[in-house]
This record gives sequence, C-alpha cells and structure tokens, in this order.
Amino acid sequence: MKKLLLLVLVVSGGIVGYSYFLNAPPASADERVLADLERQFDSANQSMMQASRATGASGMDSTADIEAARTKVRRLESELQQLKPRLASDASRQRADSLEEKIRAFREATD
Repeated sequence: MKKLLLLVLVVSGGIVGYSYFLNAPPASADERVLADLERQFDSANQSMMQASRATGASGMDSTADIEAARTKVRRLESELQQLKPRLASDASRQRADSLEEKIRAFREATD
C-alpha cells in the first residue's frame, strides 16, 4: 500500500513539475498577447484547411467559413503590427517575426 501511495505521489509530482516548468506561461503581458495571437492564427489556419477539405470532398459551399478565416487573419495581422513595437525581448520579436511570416504565407496562399 505504501509503495502504491509513493508511486502515485511521484507520478503526480512529475505531472505538476512538467506542466509548471515546461509549459510555463509567458512572463509579460505582451508575451501573453503574442501567445494568444499565435493560438488564434493556428485556429484560423485550421478552420481554413477544414473548410477547403469540406469544399473538395462534398462540394458544399464553404465561402463563409473561408472568408471568416481570412478576416480573422487580417485582424490578427493588424493586432500583431500594433504589438511588435512593444515587445521587449529578442525571443518575443523572433516569435512575432515568425508569426508575421506565417500570416504572409497564409494571405498569399488564400488571396
């Protein structure tokens, strides 16, 4: 019984340590906003791919879904342009540049 309890404690401690140290939230508010923009872009990109697949597979009209994803990405691009001057660390600026490049590629592929 003691071994089982010890095992449960070690496993739960490992899970808590993993989530705390490896998935730590960004330090500043601007970095949290950048992380949110990255998640929103991934979501819009996934919605666009899903709408494209639905159009190809079933022939359904998914123009509204595609346009919604494009609008979301345009909004994200303008928010990113406002955020970039406020970023303090080089790592954040590199992440912002990477996101900007992904947005540019998305827009070139969809426009």
